[in-house]
Amino acid sequence: MTIDQDQSCPQGAENETMPGFRFIHAADLHLDSPFRGIGETSQSLRDELQSATFRAFDRVVGHAIDSGADFLVLAGDLYDSRDRSLRALVEFRRQMERLADRNVPVFVVHGNHDPLNGWGGQFRMPENVIVFDGEARRESVVRNGREIARVTGVSYTEEQVTENLARSFPSAGDGVYSIGLLHANIGGQSGHALYAPASVTDLVEAGFDYWALGHVHTRAVLSNSPAIVYPGNPQGRHAREAGPRGCYEVVVSDTGRTHLKFIETDVVRWEQLDYPIGGCQRIEDLIEGLVESVRSITSRVDIPLILRCRLTGHGPLHADLQRDGLAEDLAHQLGQYAHVESLRIATSAQIDLESLARTEPIVADFLGLVDRARLDPEYRRSLAESLTPLFRRRNLAAPEPERLEQWIERAGKLGLDLLLEP
Repeated sequence: MTIDQDQSCPQGAENETMPGFRFIHAADLHLDSPFRGIGETSQSLRDELQSATFRAFDRVVGHAIDSGADFLVLAGDLYDSRDRSLRALVEFRRQMERLADRNVPVFVVHGNHDPLNGWGGQFRMPENVIVFDGEARRESVVRNGREIARVTGVSYTEEQVTENLARSFPSAGDGVYSIGLLHANIGGQSGHALYAPASVTDLVEAGFDYWALGHVHTRAVLSNSPAIVYPGNPQGRHAREAGPRGCYEVVVSDTGRTHLKFIETDVVRWEQLDYPIGGCQRIEDLIEGLVESVRSITSRVDIPLILRCRLTGHGPLHADLQRDGLAEDLAHQLGQYAHVESLRIATSAQIDLESLARTEPIVADFLGLVDRARLDPEYRRSLAESLTPLFRRRNLAAPEPERLEQWIERAGKLGLDLLLEP
């Protein structure tokens, strides 16, 4: 397992006599979740994918054991659906028994995918597993007869929880390192349902030393002081969950300082490859460049890769790339080096936009709107506001400014291509 560079979070329960300890923070296991959008694969890769979420969690538990962690916290969505699969329940219990054999306690909250009222919610677990119910409460972590930390958590009792659960947490108290365990959308994270919504300020003001969050599948540290952390999910399940996936090892010093290490646990990895065609004069140039890019990606990873490729930009090859079956042929060529989930052609012909704008008024008007959306903050803000009802109907947070800029750029390219279609 690969470990990223340490990240130190200075705030903590500043007690010079407190014992140091370590714990593992994981979330969004989605055990027995199917992989989506993989198309045709070899039987060996299909077997890898079928068991990927289980083997990734096995790595989480294995690292907890190997690192000598004092306890494990799991921040919701352990299972992929309200009604758990029997296979997921049995495998989760098996992993808990491994930790029970080593006297490692596990603190669990359930989220929107696996609320307490789902089938299997009462499945018996070893005594080292502490499951928080629908009322926030505090549990002590005791080592050698001494309290080293306190964990406060709350589970979802049903799938859709829209109240701010963070405000229901009791005061963290003083003197002992305090951890808040919560499955929630903090700060309106885009692309994720607004369940148990709260702000970073809500969490800071609660007085905890570490917030162990779940729900957002991409890892993020929202605050260093106190530490407010999403570990992401241990295993990516589709192309939108690309890149390394894992959990955090959290080391708390005897002075209360918090140190984070990201631990990679994925056993299959998704990657996105965007390749611009601008420098390619011939189809051979394109193939050589794509192969070199794919080999560069695979050389950095020692687990199976699934690639989603996209050809972008303007260039003389655009016309050739419109030939029927060419995308599939290119994907087949790259399949010698990695599994290619898809290869999409999103290119356009070389265009002199300035000349075109002078001779085609409708193109000039369209390009003017795109530039205004890109450069005028007030216009971009009104555009974002016009999208708000759409996102609200789907119970999603509004897009972040960076995502909106990406959409504007993509819309401009698409609109221009449609205007210039013969």
